[in-house]
Amino acid sequence: MIPSTRYAVRNGVDLAYKVFGEGDRDIVLAFAFISNVDVFCELPEHLEFIERLQALGARVILFDKRGTGLSDRGGLDATVEDRADDLVAILDAAGSTRAAIIGWFDGGATALVAAARHPDRIDAVIVYEAFAVGHADDGFPWTLDAAWVASLMAGLEPAEWGRGLVVRQFWQAEGAERLVAWWERYESMSATPTAARRLAEAIVAVDIRPYLADVRAPVLVLHDTALEAIEEAPMRWLADALPEGRLQLVRRSSALPAILPDGALVDEMEEFLTGARSGGRRDVLTTVFTDIVESTATLARTGDERWRNILASHDEALRRSIARFSGTEANTTGDGIVATFPLPSSALHYATQALESAAALGLGLRVGVHSGELIMRGDDLVGLAVHAAARICAAADPGRIMVSDTVRSLLLGFPFAFEPAGEHDLKGVPDRWRLWYCIDGPDDAEARRG
Repeated sequence: MIPSTRYAVRNGVDLAYKVFGEGDRDIVLAFAFISNVDVFCELPEHLEFIERLQALGARVILFDKRGTGLSDRGGLDATVEDRADDLVAILDAAGSTRAAIIGWFDGGATALVAAARHPDRIDAVIVYEAFAVGHADDGFPWTLDAAWVASLMAGLEPAEWGRGLVVRQFWQAEGAERLVAWWERYESMSATPTAARRLAEAIVAVDIRPYLADVRAPVLVLHDTALEAIEEAPMRWLADALPEGRLQLVRRSSALPAILPDGALVDEMEEFLTGARSGGRRDVLTTVFTDIVESTATLARTGDERWRNILASHDEALRRSIARFSGTEANTTGDGIVATFPLPSSALHYATQALESAAALGLGLRVGVHSGELIMRGDDLVGLAVHAAARICAAADPGRIMVSDTVRSLLLGFPFAFEPAGEHDLKGVPDRWRLWYCIDGPDDAEARRG
């Protein structure tokens, strides 16, 4: 579930932020250039990134800096010191005493200044393609590729802003149309053209060299060698200028744009923050989500004690079925259970029993099933396939098992019958999905509709 947006207030400025999950440590994401915490969360790849960070036992905090997104749109003359102090105000509002910060581009500069000005609040910093100086200067001869900067500035013109010109030039991979469409909305909802230009000019003007010697927290400087517009030399200079800086070169394994952290980057982040990298075991599994229909109404009708007994009986019955069909319980959702199975046929046998067990207790159940590749970190499941299964469950009618076309295809020739449920848009999941209802056999179609 995507958390609601909250607000911190510093010097009369409202600062929007979200907090994902609970954990023993806090990780703050400091975005580059523009942002909108709501629109950021519309992209499934971003949610997967957040889940991977949560799997490190962390709360994950996102925020919009002043001038962008859901924060106050004024204050475009804010200094990097203002932004660093705003970040600490968000930590205060979120009840965080110490945190690690992950910052992209100018968000990395903000993170380093926050660590220098508030050493008691920041215990680690990760910066990705962060420039200590946004322009060529004495002792710092590097800058961004001139052609790339010119293209960026052209995209900030009022006639072009919100049309994705900034990203179209380098998002050429297959399937990038979806990402470009998301970015167009991200631009429009994050800032006006004038504000975007002012923010870009502030990035060029930044110079955090006076703060670097005071950053006592360990810092990981990440540089993607596949980014042609950014040289390695300024990243190495930054790492050397920090008391506990370390440069790590990576070459992203995916064709996704630089705003989307891929597995190679997250593995480096995990090792830096925890001392080890799990990488997450990947497997192709069938995920089953169940959800009790109208549980609140049932609770009101039966009372607390009776409902607890019913729910305990329901969970026990489902766990017996999970074990019977060689599944693994991933977690509970309050009104349901998430389980994975090595075989889609086992998942559907379990789903059928789950419906029958729930009906015996007077409960209605909806079930969603999808097969796909997952990242498994202990008991945590990460991956688009998990989101898809959850959305399929939400779309199912009470008392029925809804499956993806992937599941149906894998079970051709098996003793399961399917009837079409039409094409669906699954919130937060790319593309339209062709879905099916699973029935025990052709003669049971009418019974399942009931």
